Amino acid sequence: MARIFLAAVDRKYHTLKSAQTQSRLLEILPLVQKPGRYLGAEINAVYKDLRDLRLRVALLFPDLYEIGMSHLGLELLYRILNQRDEIWAERAYAPAPDLERLLRDRQLPLTSLESGTPLHAFDLVGVSLQYELGYTNLLTMLELGGITRLAASRRPDEPVVIAGGPACVNPEPVAPFFDALVIGDGEEVILQIADLVQEWRATGGSRKELFRALEEIEGVYVPALFKMSFDAAGMLREILPLGRRQRIRRRVISELAAPPLSPGPLVPLVQIVHDRLNVEISRGCTRGCRFCQAGMTYRPVRERDPQFIISWVEKALAASGFEEVSLLSLSSGDYGCLAPLLTELMDRLEKRRIALSLPSMRADTLTTALMRQIKRVRKTGFTIAPEAGSERLRRAINKNLTEAEILASVQQAFELGWNLLKMYFMIGFPMEDRDDLDALTDLCRQALAVAKKVNHRAKLHVSLNTFIPKPHTPFQWERQLSRPESQERLHLAKNLLKHKGMEIKWNPTDQSWLEGVLARGDRRLAPVLVEAHRLGCRFDAWTEHARIDAWQQALTAGNLKGDVFLRERRQEEILPWDHIDVGVTKEYLLTERRRAWEDAQTPDCREAGCLDCGVCDWLKVQPRTCTPSVDCHTGPPPAPPYPASPSRYRLHYAKLEAARWLSHLEFMNVFYRSLRRSGLTLNFSQGYHPLPQVSFHGALPVGVESVAETLDIELLQALPEGEVAARLNQVLPEGLKILTAANVTGSRSAPKPDRVVYAVQSPEALFSEEKLTDFLNATEFFALRQKPKETKRIDIRPLVAAIHRHDARSLEIVIAIRERDNLKISALIKAIFDLPETAALQLEILKRKSYSNH
Repeated sequence: MARIFLAAVDRKYHTLKSAQTQSRLLEILPLVQKPGRYLGAEINAVYKDLRDLRLRVALLFPDLYEIGMSHLGLELLYRILNQRDEIWAERAYAPAPDLERLLRDRQLPLTSLESGTPLHAFDLVGVSLQYELGYTNLLTMLELGGITRLAASRRPDEPVVIAGGPACVNPEPVAPFFDALVIGDGEEVILQIADLVQEWRATGGSRKELFRALEEIEGVYVPALFKMSFDAAGMLREILPLGRRQRIRRRVISELAAPPLSPGPLVPLVQIVHDRLNVEISRGCTRGCRFCQAGMTYRPVRERDPQFIISWVEKALAASGFEEVSLLSLSSGDYGCLAPLLTELMDRLEKRRIALSLPSMRADTLTTALMRQIKRVRKTGFTIAPEAGSERLRRAINKNLTEAEILASVQQAFELGWNLLKMYFMIGFPMEDRDDLDALTDLCRQALAVAKKVNHRAKLHVSLNTFIPKPHTPFQWERQLSRPESQERLHLAKNLLKHKGMEIKWNPTDQSWLEGVLARGDRRLAPVLVEAHRLGCRFDAWTEHARIDAWQQALTAGNLKGDVFLRERRQEEILPWDHIDVGVTKEYLLTERRRAWEDAQTPDCREAGCLDCGVCDWLKVQPRTCTPSVDCHTGPPPAPPYPASPSRYRLHYAKLEAARWLSHLEFMNVFYRSLRRSGLTLNFSQGYHPLPQVSFHGALPVGVESVAETLDIELLQALPEGEVAARLNQVLPEGLKILTAANVTGSRSAPKPDRVVYAVQSPEALFSEEKLTDFLNATEFFALRQKPKETKRIDIRPLVAAIHRHDARSLEIVIAIRERDNLKISALIKAIFDLPETAALQLEILKRKSYSNH
């Protein structure tokens, strides 16, 4: 039905998905909680002609869409691969439990977003391993995608399965599931792997030949070419190389080249966790925090050229319409050109009401000048991470922040208008004692007191997490707190921190325990993962889904105890990750461990010179920083003069096909970003969060299509009505179209129709003539209206002004809108014809028109 109306409004619907796949998707989408996750209709998503391809790649993120779309790494690889004409990279994310159940019940495969292709049909599958608690989701995706789990059992015609990401620095717990894993930076190596797989496919080589070829690429770990030998007590006795490499050296790109811009940043249609334009301004950190795995494994520091950042941000904003830019790095405040970069960017972004955020700032780099720049559009999030409460413990972990620096940053923030501060701490450091917990409490209370002095509305959110001694850090030999110990310290800290104006959040000890087991584990955990997955473990990082009892059962089935992996390790002991060379030497880590127990600080090598950590070869690999005195100013284009009074336009638009699955809030966000991409001169609201001046007239229920929606926009520049519609139609996503635009010069009140006409179709013959007759003959007809906190019995007979049944699958209905006690159209049809819930959800409903009967 929808395609008929799409044709009527001259909108072609292009898709590469097979008719069968799309039909199945349409059957499932009405039955899941958030269908927008699975549309794959993002702005700047890439589509290619299958006839031009030599290699098809599926990039997998083993967590929900909202999480995966927030990560920069997968999108960067997506751009790099798709710049090659003969390669098509597509994406897939872990299905939520409701979709997984439907796929299993209906025996449907997990498919890519772009083309709807089952995962087993790709040549190369690349998995982003960002954190250990996503491992069971990986198994779900492989199983639903039709890919054999164990690499050793895969057929030659199955995809080559690789992984990359931070968790790969200890690949052993998941090693048996992968043909290869990338250790380190992926920008260069991904194309080498793609070329190799193309050649291997073309020659019809064996998996053994593939492994030997992959081994030749620097930074690529092939698990099949390493054997782990354990003694009778379960201790790792030997790591036996079966290929030519004894250790796998981390792949390091010498400098941050310009990230591929074409075809532009992916812009989601649904809200994601970090819903903004992300740009990496530097990679690596030299602060030397002894607990920080990323600080050790991303060395050396490589800073991106500020002129490039400015140019890229301008182009990316034009292609995306984002309303916030985030400058990413492990420590953004250490970026050498931050002050001039921030000033130039805000000079350009402020008039367009585009905010700027710096998510990784240290307290000692937060200056009043930087905060003033950040707040010019709106005050984005503000977080300080002291990590430990006492200065002694901060020295031990090399978090070189004084109490005075922390409190000064708090005072600056609240003096400049912030109302909320977040502080991040870890409990359970090896040298922590009760005095450190008392100091944590004192520091938080002092911070709140300082904030209250300058802002009586000040609030403090304190986050507590259990410390996990990660591989390749100076603390990798230390023990992790047991679950009872962790619970005891968390409860003590929470009780000490109880205070008005202070909110405490913490990571559950069960999840920290499991993360430690997987982060510090070895290859014996792979069968445990399979068993835990069989027992129903999914989304282990999500508190509502975590099942520690099932994990305990899986460990018992594997004759293992989780606490074995959390014990203290001897210095001479072989560690499961010793064959992975991240660049930092074991000698350096041991020195830093000793200095930690001595409460001795280690300076930043930017200031103190080379500290011989082992990463830099001073030929290709070395720090690359920009000069603080660099001139970033190129001058924004002059703004043309506009009339004092904005012009108002009423837009009549259609919401069809994929767009019908967007909620009203999601649609609003999509439209705001489309307005920004259109280049129209927008009039903005005032206040904390400025938005384009748009008046939305009513909310369409999710899943309902319409060719009868209206909204009003305000522009600072008067334009012909046809041009306004044309410019918006050029940038609106599939399924949205402006049908007409009219200048509003008189009354600005929103239209208030009291009649709405819907066309309804059912995939099955459900519209009984007998049921309809009973309804029409009734003077009263009651139905239940269910809301999250209320169920109400209402008379729906007055809501139906007219209804015409074409046949058992099709009807037209005219709804009379009341001031109160209305009912969604799907619920109304369900009540009239006494339909099952599933059948009501699968109705195809089109809003044809609305009008006033007065």
